[in-house]
Amino acid sequence: MRYLSITAFEAAKNYILTNARDLEQARCSYLFGRGTEQEIIKALGNYQNQDGGFGHGLEADFRLPGSSPMASSVALQMLSSIDHNPEAKEMISEVLKYLEQSFNRERQGWLAVPPEVNLYPHAFWWTVHENGTSWIDDNWGNPSAEIIGYLLAYKDEVSKLNVDQLVSLSIKHLLSLDSFESEHEVFCYLRFFRMHPSCMNQEIHAKLKEGVSQLVTLNQEDWKNYVPLPLQFKPTPNSLDVGISSNAIAGHLDYIIECLEAQPYIEPAWKWETSNDVWPQAKQEWQGVLTLEALQWISSYDRVVS
Repeated sequence: MRYLSITAFEAAKNYILTNARDLEQARCSYLFGRGTEQEIIKALGNYQNQDGGFGHGLEADFRLPGSSPMASSVALQMLSSIDHNPEAKEMISEVLKYLEQSFNRERQGWLAVPPEVNLYPHAFWWTVHENGTSWIDDNWGNPSAEIIGYLLAYKDEVSKLNVDQLVSLSIKHLLSLDSFESEHEVFCYLRFFRMHPSCMNQEIHAKLKEGVSQLVTLNQEDWKNYVPLPLQFKPTPNSLDVGISSNAIAGHLDYIIECLEAQPYIEPAWKWETSNDVWPQAKQEWQGVLTLEALQWISSYDRVVS
């Protein structure tokens, strides 16, 4: 079992504080320093639009300034963790209005991004086709299942949608899946059930384990590629048991620690095929996001030398 040295931990933290976006700097300071919720809220405010939704490259692989359900779900991941803060609560209220407005009744959910995404630099998988959908939309639960979790969490502020009906629809969709094609869809469901453990039952738990077993990559040789990683499914020791062995989690932690001992940041395992002039900026932004995520994993499993 490996532990991240204090030297490497501080180097990774300093990388974020020097090279990452203001948002990741604020989150890093809050988690591992003396930063405040206020700094996170201020940084997130730069990504929120007049309609309440989020854009402006918050999800760094598409640079659409306008709002999208996908970018809004990313914002809610952060805002929901500090929703006791009055300003965070106000931002949440505004984004809920946007999500009600952008609900697609035919889909009974949300399309990840609007067609305008095509007008700005983006990774090819975010391209919206002539039928109005992107490749992301092939899997209904990403981001709809996660968004429904936020609607349920803040149900008192939702006036235009039947939240209970959407929760039932979301769970029905999950249970209908025989073949799991998207780890991101499973991540969305895991976030839903993290918010709402009372919605979990034995059948749902078994289905989630089935999905994870189909998707997770356990071979260390493959982890340098863009694959679903063990810690993405179980980011903390208290996360839902999804059938990944403690040995697999320990091995993945060892691997991440080895990476951070070699260099103070985690590089994305993907790249854009177009907009090569913008990709270097997006790549650096992702390095801040991924390095912070890695430090959170390592810290939550107590793998930093004390």
